[in-house]
Amino acid sequence: MKRVFFDKIDSVGTFPDNRIKMDIIFQDSNGNEYVWTPKWEEVMSIYAESERVEEMNLAGGEWLEELKEKKQFSDEVLDELAEVIADGRSTDEIADFFEIVGFDADEMGYNLSHDDPLRSKAEGHSNRVYIAKEKLQELNSEDYRYVVQIVQKAADPKQYIGEQEKHQEVVEKLNTALEFENLRVTEDGRVLPIEKDG
Repeated sequence: MKRVFFDKIDSVGTFPDNRIKMDIIFQDSNGNEYVWTPKWEEVMSIYAESERVEEMNLAGGEWLEELKEKKQFSDEVLDELAEVIADGRSTDEIADFFEIVGFDADEMGYNLSHDDPLRSKAEGHSNRVYIAKEKLQELNSEDYRYVVQIVQKAADPKQYIGEQEKHQEVVEKLNTALEFENLRVTEDGRVLPIEKDG
């Protein structure tokens, strides 16, 4: 078996349909060059396996925190997710929503019941959206997969029995935001990577 070593990432080229192509360049010990154009699902698999291996290493592995940080959701996407969660839910229902997924929402319940109009005005959001985003940011900093759990719960069709149109609207809003993370939510509430041809 011959080993090759990472050299660089080249995203200058394009596919025939003008989409940008990401090539991973490798070299062997003799200086021969090899080019790999990965599919997005392959990149996601490599990332997931890297994190799994680091989690199994003693003390969690030195790269685990950096891997998790690189996969964190952007603040802009969290903003949109908070809007979806707060939409149509009372303050108590938002706290209950996070508790259903298994996260302690005692502090959130207190914050929701003590509206701060100055903070809400400064943020340009209702207090419900602000508090939902605060919780998402907290979970995102701990482990981005917590946010994935929240998204899956928000998109769970069982949350919208008899309200199919509302469910479809939620799925569309979530997908508009998740597209920027190369993710999508399915009709049955699963979060998957966006598959790109080529």
